[in-house]
Amino acid sequence: MAILKSVQLPKWLDDIIYNEFGAVYEPRPQDVEYNPDQQFEFVQLYLGTYFPRSYAEAYCIMNRLFDNPLYKQELFMLEEINILDFCCGTGGEIVGLIHSLNCNLPNLKRVNIDAFDANPDAIRFLFHLMERINDIPNIRLSINIVPQGLFIENETDMQDFVKIPNSLYHFVISFKALNEFVQSNTFPNKNVYDLVPSYLLPLLDENGVLILSDLTHQYNGEYYPFVMTKGLNTCLKRSNNYKTIIPTPCFHYEEICQGCYLQESFLVTHSRKTRDLSKVAYRVICRSDFAQRIMQTKVTGSCRHTYAYADKSLPYNI
Repeated sequence: MAILKSVQLPKWLDDIIYNEFGAVYEPRPQDVEYNPDQQFEFVQLYLGTYFPRSYAEAYCIMNRLFDNPLYKQELFMLEEINILDFCCGTGGEIVGLIHSLNCNLPNLKRVNIDAFDANPDAIRFLFHLMERINDIPNIRLSINIVPQGLFIENETDMQDFVKIPNSLYHFVISFKALNEFVQSNTFPNKNVYDLVPSYLLPLLDENGVLILSDLTHQYNGEYYPFVMTKGLNTCLKRSNNYKTIIPTPCFHYEEICQGCYLQESFLVTHSRKTRDLSKVAYRVICRSDFAQRIMQTKVTGSCRHTYAYADKSLPYNI
Protein backbone atom coordinates (compact mmCIF):
# COMPACT_ATOMS: atom_id res chain seq x y z
CA MET A 1 0.00 0.00 0.00
CA ALA A 2 1.37 3.43 -0.98
CA ILE A 3 2.16 5.70 1.96
CA LEU A 4 0.37 9.06 1.86
CA LYS A 5 2.88 11.92 1.83
CA SER A 6 1.05 14.72 0.00
CA VAL A 7 -2.25 16.33 1.00
CA GLN A 8 -4.53 19.20 0.10
CA LEU A 9 -5.59 21.39 3.01
CA PRO A 10 -9.40 21.02 3.25
CA LYS A 11 -11.20 24.05 1.83
CA TRP A 12 -13.15 24.64 5.04
CA LEU A 13 -9.89 24.76 7.00
CA ASP A 14 -8.17 26.92 4.38
CA ASP A 15 -11.07 29.42 4.60
CA ILE A 16 -10.92 29.55 8.39
CA ILE A 17 -7.21 30.16 8.84
CA TYR A 18 -6.60 32.49 5.88
CA ASN A 19 -9.91 34.31 5.39
CA GLU A 20 -11.31 34.41 8.93
CA PHE A 21 -8.17 34.43 11.06
CA GLY A 22 -5.97 36.44 8.70
CA ALA A 23 -3.12 33.93 8.57
CA VAL A 24 -0.07 34.89 6.51
CA TYR A 25 2.14 32.56 4.48
CA GLU A 26 5.75 33.68 4.93
CA PRO A 27 8.44 31.10 5.70
CA ARG A 28 10.94 32.25 8.33
CA PRO A 29 12.76 29.10 9.43
CA GLN A 30 15.24 30.84 11.71
CA ASP A 31 12.53 32.79 13.54
CA VAL A 32 10.36 29.78 14.36
CA GLU A 33 13.06 27.64 15.92
CA TYR A 34 12.51 29.11 19.37
CA ASN A 35 9.23 30.94 19.68
CA PRO A 36 7.44 30.87 23.08
CA ASP A 37 7.58 34.69 23.42
CA GLN A 38 6.60 35.66 19.87
CA GLN A 39 3.86 38.27 19.48
CA PHE A 40 0.38 38.04 17.95
CA GLU A 41 1.47 39.05 14.43
CA PHE A 42 4.08 36.31 14.38
CA VAL A 43 1.48 33.77 15.48
CA GLN A 44 -0.57 34.75 12.40
CA LEU A 45 2.50 34.09 10.27
CA TYR A 46 3.04 30.76 12.00
CA LEU A 47 -0.62 29.86 11.46
CA GLY A 48 -0.38 30.57 7.73
CA THR A 49 2.98 28.90 7.11
CA TYR A 50 3.69 26.13 9.60
CA PHE A 51 0.19 25.13 10.73
CA PRO A 52 -0.61 23.57 7.30
CA ARG A 53 2.67 21.64 7.36
CA SER A 54 1.95 20.24 10.82
CA TYR A 55 -1.57 19.36 9.68
CA ALA A 56 -0.17 17.40 6.74
CA GLU A 57 2.47 15.64 8.82
CA ALA A 58 -0.03 14.50 11.46
CA TYR A 59 -2.69 13.51 8.92
CA CYS A 60 -0.21 11.41 6.94
CA ILE A 61 1.35 9.79 10.01
CA MET A 62 -2.10 8.94 11.37
CA ASN A 63 -3.14 7.40 8.07
CA ARG A 64 0.09 5.41 8.13
CA LEU A 65 -1.00 4.07 11.53
CA PHE A 66 -4.48 3.24 10.27
CA ASP A 67 -2.97 1.36 7.32
CA ASN A 68 -2.20 -1.29 9.94
CA PRO A 69 -5.51 -3.22 10.19
CA LEU A 70 -4.62 -4.63 13.61
CA TYR A 71 -4.11 -1.11 14.99
CA LYS A 72 -7.32 0.14 13.41
CA GLN A 73 -9.24 -2.81 14.83
CA GLU A 74 -8.06 -1.92 18.35
CA LEU A 75 -9.59 1.56 18.09
CA PHE A 76 -12.51 0.87 15.78
CA MET A 77 -15.27 0.58 18.41
CA LEU A 78 -14.15 3.54 20.53
CA GLU A 79 -16.72 6.30 20.99
CA GLU A 80 -14.42 8.66 22.90
CA ILE A 81 -10.71 9.43 22.52
CA ASN A 82 -8.32 11.46 24.69
CA ILE A 83 -5.44 13.48 23.23
CA LEU A 84 -2.59 15.33 24.91
CA ASP A 85 -0.49 17.77 22.87
CA PHE A 86 2.74 18.82 24.56
CA CYS A 87 3.78 22.24 23.15
CA CYS A 88 0.80 22.51 20.79
CA GLY A 89 1.46 25.88 19.15
CA THR A 90 -1.47 26.81 16.93
CA GLY A 91 -2.51 23.15 16.71
CA GLY A 92 -1.95 22.07 13.11
CA GLU A 93 -1.08 18.54 14.25
CA ILE A 94 -4.24 18.40 16.39
CA VAL A 95 -6.45 19.24 13.42
CA GLY A 96 -4.62 16.74 11.19
CA LEU A 97 -5.08 14.04 13.82
CA ILE A 98 -8.77 14.88 14.30
CA HIS A 99 -9.42 14.84 10.56
CA SER A 100 -7.85 11.39 10.27
CA LEU A 101 -9.87 10.11 13.24
CA ASN A 102 -13.01 11.52 11.65
CA CYS A 103 -12.27 9.62 8.42
CA ASN A 104 -11.17 6.30 9.93
CA LEU A 105 -13.26 5.70 13.06
CA PRO A 106 -17.00 5.74 12.23
CA ASN A 107 -18.06 4.91 15.80
CA LEU A 108 -16.11 7.79 17.33
CA LYS A 109 -18.30 10.56 18.77
CA ARG A 110 -16.19 12.71 21.08
CA VAL A 111 -12.56 13.86 21.25
CA ASN A 112 -11.12 15.34 24.45
CA ILE A 113 -7.94 17.38 24.07
CA ASP A 114 -5.52 18.72 26.68
CA ALA A 115 -3.26 21.15 24.83
CA PHE A 116 -0.27 22.85 26.46
CA ASP A 117 1.96 25.65 25.16
CA ALA A 118 4.06 28.54 26.44
CA ASN A 119 2.69 31.09 23.94
CA PRO A 120 -0.65 32.61 25.09
CA ASP A 121 -1.54 33.98 21.64
CA ALA A 122 -1.08 30.54 20.06
CA ILE A 123 -3.33 29.02 22.73
CA ARG A 124 -6.04 31.63 22.09
CA PHE A 125 -5.88 30.95 18.34
CA LEU A 126 -6.22 27.24 18.98
CA PHE A 127 -9.21 27.63 21.28
CA HIS A 128 -11.13 29.78 18.78
CA LEU A 129 -10.13 27.53 15.90
CA MET A 130 -11.62 24.52 17.71
CA GLU A 131 -14.79 26.50 18.33
CA ARG A 132 -15.09 27.02 14.57
CA ILE A 133 -14.26 23.40 13.72
CA ASN A 134 -17.01 22.23 16.05
CA ASP A 135 -19.43 24.04 13.71
CA ILE A 136 -18.07 22.45 10.51
CA PRO A 137 -20.45 19.83 9.02
CA ASN A 138 -17.48 17.91 7.56
CA ILE A 139 -16.32 17.10 11.11
CA ARG A 140 -19.02 15.02 12.83
CA LEU A 141 -17.09 14.73 16.10
CA SER A 142 -17.75 16.68 19.28
CA ILE A 143 -14.45 18.32 20.23
CA ASN A 144 -13.76 19.31 23.82
CA ILE A 145 -10.45 21.16 24.15
CA VAL A 146 -8.76 22.58 27.24
CA PRO A 147 -5.81 24.78 26.12
CA GLN A 148 -3.45 25.55 28.99
CA GLY A 149 -0.39 27.72 29.46
CA LEU A 150 2.78 25.83 30.25
CA PHE A 151 6.34 27.07 30.63
CA ILE A 152 8.97 24.42 31.33
CA GLU A 153 12.17 25.82 32.84
CA ASN A 154 13.65 22.71 34.46
CA GLU A 155 13.00 19.04 35.18
CA THR A 156 10.97 19.89 38.28
CA ASP A 157 8.48 21.62 35.97
CA MET A 158 8.22 18.41 33.95
CA GLN A 159 7.56 16.46 37.14
CA ASP A 160 4.80 18.92 38.05
CA PHE A 161 3.37 18.88 34.54
CA VAL A 162 2.70 15.13 34.45
CA LYS A 163 0.64 15.49 37.63
CA ILE A 164 -1.87 17.74 35.84
CA PRO A 165 -3.68 15.17 33.62
CA ASN A 166 -6.43 13.16 35.28
CA SER A 167 -6.78 10.56 32.55
CA LEU A 168 -4.70 8.37 30.25
CA TYR A 169 -4.44 9.19 26.56
CA HIS A 170 -4.94 7.38 23.27
CA PHE A 171 -2.61 9.94 21.68
CA VAL A 172 0.23 11.89 23.25
CA ILE A 173 1.78 14.09 20.58
CA SER A 174 4.57 16.63 20.31
CA PHE A 175 5.46 18.06 16.91
CA LYS A 176 8.62 20.06 16.20
CA ALA A 177 8.82 21.33 19.77
CA LEU A 178 11.50 19.50 21.75
CA ASN A 179 14.24 21.19 19.71
CA GLU A 180 13.32 24.39 21.56
CA PHE A 181 14.40 22.81 24.85
CA VAL A 182 17.70 21.90 23.18
CA GLN A 183 18.27 25.47 22.01
CA SER A 184 17.38 27.00 25.37
CA ASN A 185 19.43 24.37 27.28
CA THR A 186 16.46 23.76 29.54
CA PHE A 187 17.85 20.42 30.71
CA PRO A 188 21.66 20.85 30.92
CA ASN A 189 23.74 17.77 30.13
CA LYS A 190 20.67 15.67 29.34
CA ASN A 191 19.25 14.40 26.06
CA VAL A 192 15.82 16.02 25.73
CA TYR A 193 14.56 13.11 23.61
CA ASP A 194 15.36 10.75 26.46
CA LEU A 195 14.11 12.89 29.34
CA VAL A 196 10.80 14.30 28.03
CA PRO A 197 9.45 10.98 26.62
CA SER A 198 10.29 9.29 29.93
CA TYR A 199 7.64 11.56 31.50
CA LEU A 200 5.14 11.39 28.62
CA LEU A 201 5.06 7.62 27.99
CA PRO A 202 3.42 6.66 31.32
CA LEU A 203 0.46 8.87 30.30
CA LEU A 204 -0.46 6.44 27.50
CA ASP A 205 -3.61 4.36 27.68
CA GLU A 206 -3.22 0.63 27.08
CA ASN A 207 -3.75 1.18 23.34
CA GLY A 208 -2.29 4.68 23.22
CA VAL A 209 0.62 5.94 21.11
CA LEU A 210 3.22 8.66 21.53
CA ILE A 211 3.91 10.49 18.26
CA LEU A 212 7.11 12.50 18.53
CA SER A 213 8.21 14.59 15.55
CA ASP A 214 10.97 17.14 15.20
CA LEU A 215 13.20 19.10 12.85
CA THR A 216 15.91 17.53 10.70
CA HIS A 217 18.62 20.16 10.47
CA GLN A 218 21.82 20.66 12.41
CA TYR A 219 22.26 22.49 15.71
CA ASN A 220 25.60 22.95 17.49
CA GLY A 221 27.25 20.35 15.28
CA GLU A 222 24.63 17.61 15.68
CA TYR A 223 21.61 16.79 13.57
CA TYR A 224 18.33 16.65 15.49
CA PRO A 225 17.25 13.26 14.09
CA PHE A 226 20.46 11.63 15.26
CA VAL A 227 20.11 13.17 18.74
CA MET A 228 16.47 12.08 18.81
CA THR A 229 17.32 8.50 17.82
CA LYS A 230 19.99 8.25 20.52
CA GLY A 231 17.74 9.75 23.17
CA LEU A 232 14.68 7.64 22.40
CA ASN A 233 16.70 4.44 22.15
CA THR A 234 18.25 5.18 25.55
CA CYS A 235 14.83 5.90 27.03
CA LEU A 236 13.33 2.66 25.69
CA LYS A 237 16.33 0.52 26.67
CA ARG A 238 15.85 1.44 30.34
CA SER A 239 12.54 -0.40 30.39
CA ASN A 240 10.80 -3.18 28.52
CA ASN A 241 7.46 -1.38 28.86
CA TYR A 242 7.50 0.52 25.55
CA LYS A 243 8.41 -0.13 21.91
CA THR A 244 8.57 1.78 18.63
CA ILE A 245 6.07 0.74 15.94
CA ILE A 246 7.02 3.34 13.29
CA PRO A 247 9.55 3.23 11.66
CA THR A 248 9.09 -0.51 11.37
CA PRO A 249 12.83 -1.37 11.55
CA CYS A 250 13.03 0.35 14.94
CA PHE A 251 10.53 -2.19 16.28
CA HIS A 252 13.01 -4.92 15.40
CA TYR A 253 16.36 -3.22 16.04
CA GLU A 254 16.04 -0.37 18.56
CA GLU A 255 17.48 -2.46 21.43
CA ILE A 256 20.79 -2.80 19.56
CA CYS A 257 20.71 0.30 17.33
CA GLN A 258 23.61 2.70 17.81
CA GLY A 259 21.69 5.60 16.28
CA CYS A 260 20.96 6.89 12.77
CA TYR A 261 19.61 9.84 10.83
CA LEU A 262 15.99 9.49 9.70
CA GLN A 263 13.95 11.91 7.62
CA GLU A 264 10.50 11.98 6.03
CA SER A 265 9.26 14.58 3.54
CA PHE A 266 5.63 15.73 3.33
CA LEU A 267 3.86 18.07 0.91
CA VAL A 268 0.81 20.23 1.57
CA THR A 269 -1.10 22.36 -0.93
CA HIS A 270 -3.30 25.29 0.12
CA SER A 271 -4.55 28.59 -1.26
CA ARG A 272 -1.24 30.34 -0.59
CA LYS A 273 1.23 27.69 -1.75
CA THR A 274 1.31 24.60 -3.96
CA ARG A 275 3.21 21.55 -2.69
CA ASP A 276 4.80 23.25 0.30
CA LEU A 277 7.56 20.97 1.61
CA SER A 278 8.33 19.99 5.18
CA LYS A 279 10.94 17.53 6.43
CA VAL A 280 10.72 15.87 9.83
CA ALA A 281 12.01 12.90 11.77
CA TYR A 282 9.41 11.06 13.81
CA ARG A 283 8.82 7.99 15.93
CA VAL A 284 5.57 6.35 17.02
CA ILE A 285 5.86 4.50 20.35
CA CYS A 286 3.38 2.51 22.44
CA ARG A 287 3.25 0.03 25.32
CA SER A 288 5.17 -3.16 24.56
CA ASP A 289 2.24 -5.55 24.94
CA PHE A 290 0.17 -3.42 22.57
CA ALA A 291 3.05 -3.31 20.07
CA GLN A 292 3.34 -7.10 20.10
CA ARG A 293 -0.39 -7.43 19.36
CA ILE A 294 -0.43 -5.13 16.37
CA MET A 295 3.01 -5.59 14.78
CA GLN A 296 3.14 -8.57 12.46
CA THR A 297 5.27 -6.97 9.76
CA LYS A 298 8.75 -7.96 8.69
CA VAL A 299 11.52 -5.67 7.52
CA THR A 300 11.59 -5.96 3.74
CA GLY A 301 14.56 -3.70 3.05
CA SER A 302 17.67 -2.21 4.61
CA CYS A 303 17.74 0.44 7.31
CA ARG A 304 20.91 2.09 8.54
CA HIS A 305 21.26 -0.49 11.28
CA THR A 306 21.76 -3.25 8.73
CA TYR A 307 23.29 -1.16 5.92
CA ALA A 308 25.23 2.02 6.70
CA TYR A 309 24.51 3.63 3.33
CA ALA A 310 20.77 2.99 3.24
CA ASP A 311 18.55 5.89 2.22
CA LYS A 312 17.98 8.03 5.33
CA SER A 313 14.20 8.14 4.68
CA LEU A 314 13.84 4.49 3.70
CA PRO A 315 13.08 3.02 7.14
CA TYR A 316 9.69 4.74 7.18
CA ASN A 317 8.70 2.80 4.06
CA ILE A 318 9.79 -0.78 4.78
